[in-house]
Amino acid sequence: RVDIHRKENAGAAEKPITIHATPEGCSEACRMILAIMQKEADETKSAEEIPLKILAHNSLVGRLIGKEGRNLKKIEQDTGTKITISPLQDLTIYNPERTITVKGSMEACSNAEVEIMKKLREAYENDVVAVNQQANLIPGLNLSALGIFSTGL
Repeated sequence: RVDIHRKENAGAAEKPITIHATPEGCSEACRMILAIMQKEADETKSAEEIPLKILAHNSLVGRLIGKEGRNLKKIEQDTGTKITISPLQDLTIYNPERTITVKGSMEACSNAEVEIMKKLREAYENDVVAVNQQANLIPGLNLSALGIFSTGL
């Protein structure tokens, strides 16, 4: 399922899209959306390169970047892309997400998306395990009732 968030950003040039599927399904949907956007850009001669933008919770981004930026550099080298991440100053209490911008060919961006999402999922799953282990230390704490970690990537 693909949700296009039209109402939240009425009038904005960019619209966030949420994809609900398996990791492979998400990557395939992302690839298809990039192809449609590229085709439209080619027909209207509006942009030479369509960047892929991924929103990720700030708590996961550090592990995507890696020590001294190693993880990010490896993804860039392996895929032939240029990846930038929005600065911490852009975060607010209402928006704890950072924007990961991937530039390159459509194919390169699609390949980078697979690797980026793999790292983000790994970080998220490690957090869930850590929180569940902590919950065992506090009898009676029901994390699902609190609404924490109820959705996956």
